[in-house]
Amino acid sequence: MERRSFLKMSAALSAAAAVTGCDSSSNDVDVVPPTPPVTDGEVQTWSSCLVNCGSNCPIKVFTKDGVITRVEADNETTDEYGYNHQIRACARGRSLRQRTYAADRLKTPMKRVGKRGEGKFVPITWDEAASTIASELQRITAEYTNRSILKLYGSGAYYGFSSSNCFNRLLNLNGGFLNIYGNYSWAQQIEAAAATWGGSSTNGSSMVCVADSDLFLGIGYNPSEMRQSGSGEGYDYLQAIQNNPSIEVIMVDPRYTDSMAGKEDHWYPIRPGTDAAFAEAIAYEMISSGWVDANSKAFLDKYCVGYDKASLEQTKAELEASGDASKLEYAKFIDVEENYRDYILGEGKFTEAKTPAWAATVCGISEANIKAIAQKVMNAKAPYIIIGAGVNRHANGEQAMRACYMLPFLTGKVGQPGVNNGALPVQGSMSKSSLSGLSNPIKESISFFTFSEAIERGAEMTARKDGVRGMADLDTPLGQNIKAIFAINSNSLVNQHADSNGTSKILEDDTKCELIVVADCWMTPSARYADILLPDTSWLESNDLVDGSYATGLMGYLVAMKAAVKPMWECKSMYDMCGLIAQKMGVYQQYSEGKDETAWLNQLYAGTLTAPSSANAIPALPSTYEEAQKIGVFRAFNGTKRIALDSYINGGKALGTPTGKVEFYSLDFAQKAAEWEFDASVKGNYITALPKYQPTWEGYEDADTIETYPLQLMGYHTKGRTHSSYHNVAWLREAVEDAVWMNPIDANARGLAQGDTVHVWSQRGTIEVPVRITPRVAPGVAALGQGAWYTPDPSGRVGPSGHVIDIGGCINTLTRYQPSPAAKGNPQHTNRVQIAKA
Repeated sequence: MERRSFLKMSAALSAAAAVTGCDSSSNDVDVVPPTPPVTDGEVQTWSSCLVNCGSNCPIKVFTKDGVITRVEADNETTDEYGYNHQIRACARGRSLRQRTYAADRLKTPMKRVGKRGEGKFVPITWDEAASTIASELQRITAEYTNRSILKLYGSGAYYGFSSSNCFNRLLNLNGGFLNIYGNYSWAQQIEAAAATWGGSSTNGSSMVCVADSDLFLGIGYNPSEMRQSGSGEGYDYLQAIQNNPSIEVIMVDPRYTDSMAGKEDHWYPIRPGTDAAFAEAIAYEMISSGWVDANSKAFLDKYCVGYDKASLEQTKAELEASGDASKLEYAKFIDVEENYRDYILGEGKFTEAKTPAWAATVCGISEANIKAIAQKVMNAKAPYIIIGAGVNRHANGEQAMRACYMLPFLTGKVGQPGVNNGALPVQGSMSKSSLSGLSNPIKESISFFTFSEAIERGAEMTARKDGVRGMADLDTPLGQNIKAIFAINSNSLVNQHADSNGTSKILEDDTKCELIVVADCWMTPSARYADILLPDTSWLESNDLVDGSYATGLMGYLVAMKAAVKPMWECKSMYDMCGLIAQKMGVYQQYSEGKDETAWLNQLYAGTLTAPSSANAIPALPSTYEEAQKIGVFRAFNGTKRIALDSYINGGKALGTPTGKVEFYSLDFAQKAAEWEFDASVKGNYITALPKYQPTWEGYEDADTIETYPLQLMGYHTKGRTHSSYHNVAWLREAVEDAVWMNPIDANARGLAQGDTVHVWSQRGTIEVPVRITPRVAPGVAALGQGAWYTPDPSGRVGPSGHVIDIGGCINTLTRYQPSPAAKGNPQHTNRVQIAKA
């Protein structure tokens, strides 16, 4: 079925359903009220699902006699898209009652009594917990300096007020802590965007711009499963293509995702980690055919650097003539022979042309199809090209992203209506006042991903070898191993980090990292490695003021949350638990500034009333926070067509790159390539100034592992979790199966049947999961939803890898710890595995 036929049929069926549901003329039809009635004694309040999917969806919470009876999604307002429509939560938000009352809720402070990781704890009082943390924090600071203290990256709760900023305040009042940069989602694309246009990787044309597009090319782009909110990017994407039925939609992905499901015109399954080769072949067709010379060369000459030799010669001359010391420094690293055009065509110093025939052998998309896609890109008047974040979570994901980012600029149409720069779309937002984390006196920072390595060799880590920032020079060592970790609403300590087995061994040794404090609501796999466990209040027990988060789509909103029930058991909010520790440290007055949580919320709400302008105009707000809590949700849709790089292309404002232009040849990467050191034994572990396809360890072309581990394993985001959050909700585990996907060709070759229990193993571990046999994943590729909870078999069974089998099915039992070359980020989609019946 063609996409436009599918959309027309869907619209017709929706209309028919609406007519049937609203027909009250027949006595045979029961009219369903739009809002279920509130029972006697039932109270309704507003809360929010603050999980890291990018949308903090509002939730209606109903209670009776202090017990939560049910939750509902937002059903206020007329639900017409674009007119402040409803912000409907997905199944995860609707399961918050089950999550709040989960059996594994942390109910009291606890301390470890067994070996780290065994999960053996005994209850303690809050006074003992606060005293222990305060004394240990002060001891470690005195013995090892503040650079030995790390607040781990975590995104398990996107609070507004009761955020990890409370711990920032506490640790900064203790003299500071080691900073981190980057994140598990976007580390490498952040570096790729900075190297290309000197800005954000989320500053693409807003999704409403698709109305002016005639071609949509998505590479690894899957918003329908990533962003399920009724106000999120996934809903905007669906509306955008439905409202433009003539647009052609092409999706390139190893897996047939729900963002397709009949909405696309073409799906091209690609081998994981080969997106750069595919992009280079498209570029070859555009350049070798003469199309670029005839259509976009003037654009490239004016707005870009490094397309050809002449461009680099001119740039080098301008830098040398500037008299600016920093520009003179950059000029030293320019090799005019290393230009993009010659690289793609295999001319000059390059010997291999990046032809579709070459790329087809690498990426698995046929030569004919690559040529056909290239022709569509060239023929399009307004191509909307977008690169999903999955492309960046590979070994050398920086280069893969940069290679794909080149395509929109080669068209010469960036800055025009309906055209994107390859980045994720700019989102709606509303400004609000937030609690300050105070100033951190420590200026050094490490990549978020290198924390486990810094436990063992932080003292010797440098900028040149490890990407440490804030140092005096490239070779001054950080000087200190990590000795204390605060994991706040974070399951990244073990579960979301790479090589869970290897990371566990590092953490188990409490002579290395001497203190681990975990604050959370549930006994997650990471919580099992704590020395002190602090029970947080859940969202339904919290008063807060939250915005729509970072991927709210075109809708901006604020939610004034009101606690539906009082804090249960001995749970405390982040603000209160940090206050207790601050008292023991003698800094409570500086921490609280004389205000309790209620006073802070009132002050922050008052600050929000005068907050600076934001992308979405804030609607009229009540004068007090208490009044706002009664209303709950404040929303404003922004349908403005915000065009990527408009201020540069059409406004003349220089970009943030060293040249102020779009850089095909990155001067920053050229300098890093010359000055940084890389382990040459790791295949593909290097940086180049040009975006290049680089075969890597455990990639498609890695001959060292292909025989023993013939399948490429990719992770993906499931609808039943956000990362690892909600994994402990039984309803969602029933609704969304945790199984490894295999193509029938690969399954049949192994004698596997639908639903068989299989072992999936790599060099690093073995997991045990069911198999789902489906043509929705490419041959030679297996796919597994990430975020399942790491659970080594209590009986100690050992799998084919020689490790205890993870019966929880955590993909990071299989992934490798190997920081990427430039961002020092996570490559957790680059894996080779074998699969067999258990």
